Amino acid sequence: MKTEVGHYFAPSGKPYPDNWIVTDIIYEMEGSLISRSGNLVEGNPGTSSGDETVPYHSLSWCKSWLGPKVNITRTPQSEHDGSDVQDELSVEHLHGADIVPNMTKSPKVKYITYYEDSESIPEKRTAVWEVDKANHRNIVRSPVLMRELWLQMWHDIHPDATSKFVTKAKRGPLRDEDCYWDYGKARCAWSEYCEYSYAFGDVHLGQSCRLKMSSADMLLRYV
Repeated sequence: MKTEVGHYFAPSGKPYPDNWIVTDIIYEMEGSLISRSGNLVEGNPGTSSGDETVPYHSLSWCKSWLGPKVNITRTPQSEHDGSDVQDELSVEHLHGADIVPNMTKSPKVKYITYYEDSESIPEKRTAVWEVDKANHRNIVRSPVLMRELWLQMWHDIHPDATSKFVTKAKRGPLRDEDCYWDYGKARCAWSEYCEYSYAFGDVHLGQSCRLKMSSADMLLRYV
């Protein structure tokens, strides 16, 4: 998660209180310092702010609760077909230590990184999710977090579930509201999941895009 940790200032030539301007912003990202322009910056990140609410070192400390081996998966936050999923399985984890995955990020994509116990204490399991560019003060309003939390809870209570954690291989639309019109292809996006189905009262094309199957049937893909 890229975290704002510092600024460069320069005199503006204007009277107080506008006598200084911000010329650059420094971010901490997975142990390194980078500028707003993307250049590496020398120095020690030190204690930094996770967003304006939770310090990053507090977020990082959560990963110290994980077990001795951890599965790490990074996926786009939005619905995806699995083509940009990265994973590292059974990564060794020292007790009380942070974990920094050896994974890439596209600057145009917001990701969610899942750290999940590969080996757990009997009858217990731990997972830590890092959601890029999420404001922690309003995290419960995040549709991405709520989707993942719902899928994991549904997976936990499903009698046919065989794994400890819900699959991350794909994320397709789960509700009619998740379907929309793709103007470039002149059809509903996610044609594997959605279809054009006009209903009286629809006022635009996207509103007429609906799931091919019921939400209950769609959820069976995540057992």
